[in-house]
Amino acid sequence: MSEEKINKTEVEIRAVQNHAYQQTNIKQSTENSMSSTAQDLVSKISALRLPDNYTTHIGGEKLPLKPVFGKFSKHRFAQVHPGKEYKFPCLVVENKELGETYIVTPNMQAYLGSHAVPKILRLSVDSTGLPKIIAQPIIDRSSRPNSWHSSLVHGIQIAEINWTRIESNMDAGQYNIIISKDDLGEPQWPKQTMDEIVQEVFSNNIISDENHPYVRQIQGRI
Repeated sequence: MSEEKINKTEVEIRAVQNHAYQQTNIKQSTENSMSSTAQDLVSKISALRLPDNYTTHIGGEKLPLKPVFGKFSKHRFAQVHPGKEYKFPCLVVENKELGETYIVTPNMQAYLGSHAVPKILRLSVDSTGLPKIIAQPIIDRSSRPNSWHSSLVHGIQIAEINWTRIESNMDAGQYNIIISKDDLGEPQWPKQTMDEIVQEVFSNNIISDENHPYVRQIQGRI
């Protein structure tokens, strides 16, 4: 083999080796780049994870839940404030067609008749901290016994001491009363007075005038 051919062969071999070396470097550089990109992505994803004590990192102060009016939840346990200062006797009107409940000034009973029923508003708080006003019926011993009313009053009395859940039993015609098996802690009572809570809940549902839409409705006035 001539010297010229040997030199040409050596050049070709070196070219192949250089190409292979360049390809190896490109591959390693690509792998390193992909690895770095993957690590950056994992780092960014990890940064999205909330810490276990997330709530303690939020700035500001958690405000208490707004009080509402309604019945006991059949899914949550609740307690009823036992204090006399958190008992609010008043006249109550239930408009079941519209799902509205009104409280009534005493002078309006002459206009509302049997639509206005005396009840005692009670303050309850469930296990989530939701304050709720419950309407406790007033038992009339001279009238026909009402198992719904008597069982509800009994449940409220138990809820003054224990975490209690009250649910309807349609077959028995009364309420089932269930006491929590575990201690759910101390109830978180609102700091407001009962008058303030009633004002907040019923501010738009007070009947104090004969020209109130509900009064006009039951009297057939336009």
